[in-house]
Amino acid sequence: MCRAAPPGLLGETPVRGAAAMLALAVECASRCGAKGEIPEVTAVADRKGSSLTVKNARLLREALR
Repeated sequence: MCRAAPPGLLGETPVRGAAAMLALAVECASRCGAKGEIPEVTAVADRKGSSLTVKNARLLREALR
């Protein structure tokens, strides 16, 4: 789920619900110990701003490190 969903959700304009899916991915990655970079997540995490999508992308990026 952590690897399959983000590329389809996070484009130039993330789809509605992307923040919630990222939050779920953070929880899943934290619980199962998943590691590895997802380029689409990193791209959103590197954006300026404080939207929930950007915040959750940063959390997921950190969880996957």
